[in-house]
Amino acid sequence: MPLSHLLLCLSIAATLLPVRAPWPWLSLLIMAVTAGQVQGQLTVAAMVPVAAMAALAWMALEARHRPRREAALMLLMLVIGLALALHVLPGFLNPTYLVATSDIRPPTPKYLNFDKGVAGMLMLAVLASQQRRRTEGVALPLPAAVPGRALWAVMAVMAATLAVPWVLAAVGGIGTPALRWPENAALFLSANLFLTCVAEEAAFRGVIQGLLARRLGTDLRTWNGWLPVLLAALLFGLAHAGGGPAYVALATLAGIGYGLTYTLTGRIEAAIGIHFALNALVFLTLNLRIG
Repeated sequence: MPLSHLLLCLSIAATLLPVRAPWPWLSLLIMAVTAGQVQGQLTVAAMVPVAAMAALAWMALEARHRPRREAALMLLMLVIGLALALHVLPGFLNPTYLVATSDIRPPTPKYLNFDKGVAGMLMLAVLASQQRRRTEGVALPLPAAVPGRALWAVMAVMAATLAVPWVLAAVGGIGTPALRWPENAALFLSANLFLTCVAEEAAFRGVIQGLLARRLGTDLRTWNGWLPVLLAALLFGLAHAGGGPAYVALATLAGIGYGLTYTLTGRIEAAIGIHFALNALVFLTLNLRIG
């Protein structure tokens, strides 16, 4: 993995450190961007959206006592983040590598998407700050951690999130079971965790579902509590439309599991973890015919 991307991954991890100051992740981000420019992977044009998102993240961190302003800033971050994730903004020359995501298809080029990764990192920085405030006892209209006696519910949801989509894919002929470790598997899994799962969960669960939950609540005993989970999952499924209807259905189903995990735990890293676990399980044990 190029130095710029390695530093970006370290920056992502640093957002979850139990410290209030943004300097650990911000310093690593500055080093990652600098390395990207030196290596010729980022041009001056890339600095515009990165600087804009970083400024919005900083303002959102400073707006912690003004929830409406914080929500508006997060929505602006989401808009820029989606543009970065869709690669419509210039300046990012993302390197490629080859990996066989299925033994029944030849290896295909995959991108190490710095633009998507940096978008996820900056959204995660704001979400992690919100989580630390909840831990410190500051009242926030966001998902609250589940009490210890309900830990079984979290475990059941996570187990079902891993098992149900996998079984449906295998039984429905979408994929055939097979243990596999193709060339560049470690690079693919690392990139999937830091550059894909972080960005997608920060956007769909952390921002979209989180902001909906502020308005509708998180009580899963009511329809209002389910709506943020279902709407975010549906949008997540539609974002995978390139794989066809079956892929959209499986992604939506998985998204419900990720959303329930986030609602029950109040931890975005739990949603990221179960998202990555399912992706890794599918990559290593299924030969998919779609996607």
